Amino acid sequence: MDWGPMSNEENYCFDVAGYLHVPGVLTREEIDVLYQRLDKNEQAQGMLSWPKAEREPFRNLLIHPKLVWYLNQIIGYGFRLDQEPTWIYNATNQVITPLAGGDEPQDPARTYYFQNGRRYCQSVRAIWALADVEKGDGGFVMVPCTHKSRVETPVDIVTGEDDMGLIFQPSLRAGDLLLVAGNALQGMRPWQGKEQQSLLSYSYAGRAAIQSAGNGDRTRDNSSPEWHQQISADQRASLYHPGYSDSTPAPTIVTDGKTTKLDESREVFHPSIYKLDPDSGIDHKEFYFWELNGYLVLRGVMDQEWLEKANYAIDQFQDRVVVGEELARGSKSLAGTGRPTMGGLLKLPHPYCEPFRKMVAYPPTQHRLNWMGGSGARMSDATLFCAVQGSSGHSLHDGGEPMYPPMGYQYQNGRSYAQAVTITWQLRDVPPDLGGFACVPGSHKAKYPPPRGVTSCDDHMGLAKQLVMKAGDVLFFADGALTHGTTAWKNPVSRRAVLIKYSSRSFHRSGGEMVHPWNRWPAELIEGMSDAQLAVMRGPDRDARHHNVPRLEVTNGSVAVSYKRGSALYSGEAPKEPVVDKVPRS
Repeated sequence: MDWGPMSNEENYCFDVAGYLHVPGVLTREEIDVLYQRLDKNEQAQGMLSWPKAEREPFRNLLIHPKLVWYLNQIIGYGFRLDQEPTWIYNATNQVITPLAGGDEPQDPARTYYFQNGRRYCQSVRAIWALADVEKGDGGFVMVPCTHKSRVETPVDIVTGEDDMGLIFQPSLRAGDLLLVAGNALQGMRPWQGKEQQSLLSYSYAGRAAIQSAGNGDRTRDNSSPEWHQQISADQRASLYHPGYSDSTPAPTIVTDGKTTKLDESREVFHPSIYKLDPDSGIDHKEFYFWELNGYLVLRGVMDQEWLEKANYAIDQFQDRVVVGEELARGSKSLAGTGRPTMGGLLKLPHPYCEPFRKMVAYPPTQHRLNWMGGSGARMSDATLFCAVQGSSGHSLHDGGEPMYPPMGYQYQNGRSYAQAVTITWQLRDVPPDLGGFACVPGSHKAKYPPPRGVTSCDDHMGLAKQLVMKAGDVLFFADGALTHGTTAWKNPVSRRAVLIKYSSRSFHRSGGEMVHPWNRWPAELIEGMSDAQLAVMRGPDRDARHHNVPRLEVTNGSVAVSYKRGSALYSGEAPKEPVVDKVPRS
């Protein structure tokens, strides 16, 4: 049995309306078995952890071959379960709950992208009908097309006061499968049907999307390093561990550019140009430059005393400098020796760590991070780039095509959604034509991959620009979206620039090990699961850049888990065996 790709009609329907109705997926016998188990347990959740004889039909639905076949094409290989399944069964539900979803303001972890023939849908809700749902019965409803909405939903539609004729209640037959984009406006309306409603809802997410934490013991673990207690709460908020219940949703640092404070509500905070908020404090010329070019240089952020302390600290730990590989990638113009770096700046002993810890949640930079990508950005360690004369450059890499949502750039309704922003603090001057950071301005919005001559800088067509900066300046760039790198260092004075990478609250970036099922769910929930089932029980993946998570493949109507290296979009080093119990924190 070979189902082939989704039909043009199916692709068109999902792209336009944000949902797809697949009739007759389950047999009558399969439905009866599910009903028997549900009636016996009378619980709306927890079915994956019921006793073995009771749970298996629901675990089978978790990776039903037809469902997997569709999700591989809608979300992409490596999708995962985001929340435990829910049984919607109220026969006389008279509760009107507010509808949730819509794509304004954008939630990148749930949004829908389409570029150059490729779909990037980060969230899908799979609804299994165990009983007929007739027109006018109520229950599950949605507003079609809202997965691409660029206007905030009127309150009356959300509350049900006035549906404006837009509310759609799907008519379903027992055994049907309804696939709904996670960011489509959706919810429940009072049940009016003659018979009991009975729907099973499974929510799935893209491999790197951060939507919700699991409910296992380790998701509640708080094992921050001891030195985190030496910094302020605002600074700790930039160093959280995503995917755990204490940091999902992420902490929100609110700043006016002069002071910072934590917003304990953890609501999405995104300063808006669109609304022309007079209190946002956004410099419109800075915003214009950023949105146009994909980078921004803030002049004179560090004063002389700060610079002196930072440089003095580096002088004391020269023995920690490590010469890395040559990254010219065959380029003639970028060739040279390996590039020296020093990591662990935030962990240096006192007082040497202080000038670098000051960079964490520093109000002027945090303020710009908030409007560049929204609140809740988390940072990596601070790393010193200290190239010497003759050090190679780094071939230009990344760009807007192919789109990579965890490190992509979008603009919507006056808001910049940069999912990855890197800040580089200049501790020494960067003169013209002597090497350092280079980029292709505007490439964060490119819809074509960069030519080899551009990435090598051997023939960059006049598009690559090496930035001139002074000690104390701070560089922001849309990492992953902007095509960038470094030119070979020719200056007799060694380079000193502290690089800190920030990721949005919505996605994992590259690096680290995957969040294993044992780290996310209770033991009884995943006990006895097959390897294919475990493959969708992972948390948000930290290795998403290399796409090396287990993939489910459907062959002749059966699901199997693959650990083989995939195509170009899945080109990283893949696991060679089933996932094992590992704790991602030290």
